[in-house]
This record gives sequence, structure tokens and C-alpha cells, in this order.
Amino acid sequence: MIMNFKKLAALCALSFAMTGCANESADNSSGVTSSPLINSNVEQQSSVNAASDPVVVDEAQSADCLITFSQDKINVDGNGAAVKDNVVTISKAGVYSLSGSSNNAKVIIDVGKQDKVTLRLNGVSLKSNDGSVIDCEGGDTLTLYLNENTENSLSDSAEYTLPDGDTEPDGAVFSRADLVITGSGSLSVTSNYKDAIKCKDGLSIKSGRLDITAADDGIVGKDYVKIIGGDITINAQSDGIKSTNDTDEGRGYITVSDGTLNITAEKDGIQAEKELNVEGGSITIFAGGEDANAEVKASSNPFDRDTKSDNTESQKGLKANTDISITGGEINVTSADDSIHSNANVSVSGGALTLSSCDDGIHADGSLTVKDGTITVIKSYEGLEGKNIEISGGEIDIKAADDGLNAAGGDNGSFFGFGESSDEYYISISGGNITVNADGDGIDSNGTIAQSGGYIVVYGPTNSGNGAIDYERSYAVSGGTLIALGASGMAQAPSTLSQPCLSINANVSAGSTVEVRSSDGTAVLSTVTPKQCQSLIFTSDKLIIGEEYGIYADNELLSTLTAEEGVTGNGANGAGFGGPGGFGHGGFGGGTGRPDGGRGERPDDNFGGTPPNGNPPDNFGVGPNGNV
Repeated sequence: MIMNFKKLAALCALSFAMTGCANESADNSSGVTSSPLINSNVEQQSSVNAASDPVVVDEAQSADCLITFSQDKINVDGNGAAVKDNVVTISKAGVYSLSGSSNNAKVIIDVGKQDKVTLRLNGVSLKSNDGSVIDCEGGDTLTLYLNENTENSLSDSAEYTLPDGDTEPDGAVFSRADLVITGSGSLSVTSNYKDAIKCKDGLSIKSGRLDITAADDGIVGKDYVKIIGGDITINAQSDGIKSTNDTDEGRGYITVSDGTLNITAEKDGIQAEKELNVEGGSITIFAGGEDANAEVKASSNPFDRDTKSDNTESQKGLKANTDISITGGEINVTSADDSIHSNANVSVSGGALTLSSCDDGIHADGSLTVKDGTITVIKSYEGLEGKNIEISGGEIDIKAADDGLNAAGGDNGSFFGFGESSDEYYISISGGNITVNADGDGIDSNGTIAQSGGYIVVYGPTNSGNGAIDYERSYAVSGGTLIALGASGMAQAPSTLSQPCLSINANVSAGSTVEVRSSDGTAVLSTVTPKQCQSLIFTSDKLIIGEEYGIYADNELLSTLTAEEGVTGNGANGAGFGGPGGFGHGGFGGGTGRPDGGRGERPDDNFGGTPPNGNPPDNFGVGPNGNV
């Protein structure tokens, strides 16, 4: 068969390219011209690597090419690389060992689209005077392997010279191929221009010690970022870790399954364009600079419910534009904005979360679900917030300047927190141990609350503009325990119960031990209130209908009540704040709870429930005692 001339020429070029790798010496100041392998049109070479397994490197494996840097020269021993003007260009798949030090050097990888390249960092320190220090312009996978017991450092320039109209490369380590970082050594990456490590494909960190300082973002993966292991420290002037693909289905996600992350970021700590999954590992984030240390206050004036600061920049801890799933790991966040924020849904089914936020501890535009795990919110404007909140397990402890649990969004400027009432807004609690210490409403729903289990203790507000419990439509209880202590002016008890509820008004000092005791003196329910309170509400499946109970504060008897189905006592009921004549949702002037769980309504023109437009009525009801 007669061979086509073009095919013959291509084979000749391939044969010439495979003769080896040129060396630069002190006598060759101009360097060596690029190997023909830089031309990625040689499809034969690419096809060989397409069928091979990914390059796997261990400490004992020999490199295909040894590249040694010094201040005045670059020595190359092996195949696949060429040197010119302090630039090493790698043009062939394989394993390359980098060692030595230079204050003016860079590595460019330009291989076939299915080629795999591994750079073994074997005690190398490189600084680029113009642009990225490692720039991978093509290939299937670039692996940075950190040799055992080695310290490696990479740094770019503060200014890049790019062709007109180009904005990339723009990272100290830049890759258009998948990027993998592994090994047991250490790597320091400093970006003086923009991002420290940027990948235009998928980025995985499996092991190693990374210390990253970034003028902009710390670690960026377009399609995904996977943290599988390693010990990673990031100090970034913008975001710590982010994914950016907002168009392709199944991409733009971040997963943390193991390893240790310590992130200090002026903006978001971890920001996923789509999903964010935390399955394990240890994550510590400080997001928002000095703003994260600000004091959080909420107004005691119910007409001015939203006094939190409005940051122009996003300064969140964990953030995703779609769902966030946390199934394990240890998460510690201090943030100027929400500690955990999703534009869709948040699910927590494991792990230990400690959150300090100048805004929300956890915020979901959609559903917020807690099935298991430990959540401790030590500072927040609102603790847990979502369109709806479902809690079936876990240990939850919340400190909030405004609402502890809030269904409907919380900063909608609604009148007395009423505003937009909807069936979409609900809180459902079927399990878990929940403690809320809130200066605003302890548990607040612009729709309904349903409790069928769990153990809830609410230390509500000391001001009369809020209540330990606040709901627009109903609070139905069919199981579990609720202890709600707070101010009496806006107090509400559950509206519909299949178990007894004891509700009284009494002045109780901060630090007092509050107990519900059976007739034989046994403490059935007990807590120590950290704040002064006037409204005391107890409902539990431990209370028995027909039995007599005493309510005590520091062994002083406050009231004796016989448990009945529904609310018993002179305190708040399910229809009005503060009991008969009080200021209530069910009608200004109080009233009795409706047996169907709905809000009480007055037959006259006084305010009895939220009007269809969500606005307050033109006039207010006046109770028999003259209160509004």
C-alpha cells in the first residue's frame, strides 16, 4: 500500500519529537527551541495516552524527566520538556520531577487533550516574574504530587502581561485540565495577582499540606472542587474556595469528605455555584474580616424589626446557589453574613456545627431540614431560618438577637412579624433536643407550627414587643415537650393540643430554677432560666390529664393547676397574647382559643387575625382591662 504523503510527514515529525528533551546550560543563554511535540496536532501520541490509566505516582517511582532549577540556569534530564528564556515547556505526557530554586522561572504544560502529566514537587521553590508560575494550557489531567518530607513553594507576579482581550491565565497555579493535588509533602502557593490555584475543569485535593495566600480567591474549580483529604490553610482577599460552572448540569459543585480546612476570607469562605456537600473532615472558617466580630442587636420596637447591617459584599461561611447537604464533619464558622446559606434548601443529618454569625446561623430560601447532628449557634441575628423548617432529630442550641427559629424569611419588614402569612411557611418538629435563647421571638412562623415530638426549651424575650412563641395561624401539639419562658406582653401558647398545657403569668428572676412538680413533689419538667420572664408555658406528653401540678421558681410555689386537654391557667392561650384582655394574634383584647386550631377572630371590627392583604386593620381592639 502506498502511504499518503501527509501521513508520512506526521510520522517523521513524531519520530523527531521523541528523540528526547533538550538541556539548557550556562553556555546556552538563548535556551533550546520548543520541541515539535508542542504541536498537539500529532494525534498518534494523544491516542496512546487515551487508552492508558491515569498516571499513578508513588515515592519509589522514577520520573521520566528531571528538571532542576537554580538562579542562573535550568537543567533538564529526560524526555518531554524544553527550556527557553527561563520557561520550561512540557509537551509530552509523563512524570516530571521539579527541584531547586529560582526567582524567575515558570512551567508551561501544553500537551494533547487526553494526555496526563504529573509534576513531582521534590523540594522546589519557584517565583514567576510575569504571569502564572505553573500554567497548564491543555491535557486530560495535571497532578501535583508533593514528595514526602519536602517543602515546596510557588508564587506568581503582581502584574501579568497578557495578549489584548485575554483575561487568563489569572492564577499562580492555573490549569485548563483536571487538577489533582496529592502526596505527603507540603506546598505553599502565593498569588500576588488574582487567584492562587485556579482550574478551568475539575479540581481534587487528596492529601498533602497546603498553605495558600491569595490576592483574590484561594482555590477555584470550575466544574467542581473535591476535598478528599489534606491539611489546607487559606488566607484570601476574596473567597476561600469556590466553584463557578453555572450552566452545565451536574457541575459547579463542591464536596468536602475529609481533611482539615482553615479558611480566612474577606468574602465567602466556601462558595458553590450549585450544590455544596459536607460529608466529613474539619472545617474552620472566618469570613468577612473585622465585620465578623461586630455585635449583633435587634430592635425591641416591633415596628422596626430589622436592624441588622446590610453588607454590600457576600461574607458568608458556607454558601451555595442550590442545595447544601451536611452529613458529617466538624464545622466551625465565624462570619459577618450567614454562616450557612443556600438559595434553595439546606439539609443537616450529621456532623457538629458551631456557628457565630452577624446575620443568620443557617438560612435557606427554601426548606431547612435537620435530621441529626449537633448545631450550636453562639451568635446570630436569627438562628435557623427558612421558608419552612423541619426538625426530626439532633441537638440544637441557639442564641439569637432576633428570632431563634423563623419560618418565612424574617427580614420582610412585616408588621409585628405578621405580614405575609402562607401555607408555605411552617415549622414542623417531630424530634430532637432544641434550646433557644432569643431576644426576639423564640420560635416564629408566618404560617403554622406543628409539634409531634422533641424536647424544646425557649428562653424568649424580656421586652414586650416579642414572644417566646409567635405564629400566624396555628400551633398544633400532639407529642413531645415544650417549655416556653418570656415576656408576657406578646405571649402565645399553642392553639391546638392533644395533651395538657399549663400557662401562667408570674414574675421570675434570671437564674431561677423553674419546675413543674406532680402532687407528690416529683419534678416532671425543670429548667434554669437565664433571663427574667413573666410568661411561663409548659406542655408535655409527660403531663397527665386530671392530675394536679405545682409550678415553682426556686422552690417558691407560683401556681397550682389541674391539667386538662388544652391550655390551663391564667397565662397566654392560643388565641391572644397575655391571656384575656391581652394583646394577641387571635384578636387585640384576647379571647379563647379556637378548637380547630385557627386564630381567634372578633365579631366586631377589632383586629382578629391577619387580613387577606397581610396589612393590619384600621383600628385596634381594646380589651376589658383597657389594654390594646
